[in-house]
Order: sequence, then C-alpha cells, then structure tokens
Amino acid sequence: MGAFSSTQLSMGIFKHPGPGFFPFGLAVILAFLALVLIFQSRRKEGVPVPFWPERAWLRPLLGAAIFLLYAFSLGYLGFILTTFLFLVVWMWGVERIRWPTITAISVGVTAVLYFIFEYFLEVPLPTGFWS
Repeated sequence: MGAFSSTQLSMGIFKHPGPGFFPFGLAVILAFLALVLIFQSRRKEGVPVPFWPERAWLRPLLGAAIFLLYAFSLGYLGFILTTFLFLVVWMWGVERIRWPTITAISVGVTAVLYFIFEYFLEVPLPTGFWS
C-alpha cells in the first residue's frame, strides 16, 4: 500500500530524488524482508511448518478489527473515549490481562497521551459528540 501511495508523488531521479522516492524504496525493502522472513519461518530444520497453526489467526484478526474500529470511531466518539475503549478492548481481547490492570493502564495511558498531544504538542484532538 505504501509503495502504491508513494507512486502518486514525484519519484525524481537517483541524483535528485523526489518526495515519493524514499517512501517507495522503504516499502519495497520492507516487503522484500517480510517475504524473506515468511519463507524462513515456514521451514525449521528442513520440515515444513504450517503457515497458521490451529486457530492462531484469531488474535491477529481481532487486533486488526480493533484498530479499524478505533480509526472509524475516533471522529464520532472523540479521542479520550475512543482511546480508553480501544485500550480496554485490546487488553481484554488480545492480551487477556486482568481487569484491575486493564482499568489502571487504560486510564493512565489515555491521560498521558491526552496531556502530551493537547498541551505539549498542541495538536487539536477530535472531541466527537461532546463538542
């Protein structure tokens, strides 16, 4: 996706690279290294290893779904509520941590991120329906 998006920018030439040259090169290198890692992990001591062991695909799929839900709900619910809910669902569904720890981490991380973005970086965060 990154390689395709970077082709929308000017590539330039090797001596005078354009804004799309560096992201395109990094995307190609990353894709190549990912393929090498996939093929290396499929063979251990000459024995083929299944790509997805039994039900091991559930947690990555759940993680991707949680990230998509976070991205789509950020504008509607606002930064604070969405980030708090994202952390709760992530730690409960993917990481499987105990509830007191989930609550403490979610409140703390949300507060610290809000403070950093709002006061130090002065980034306008989405307020959602609370505005």
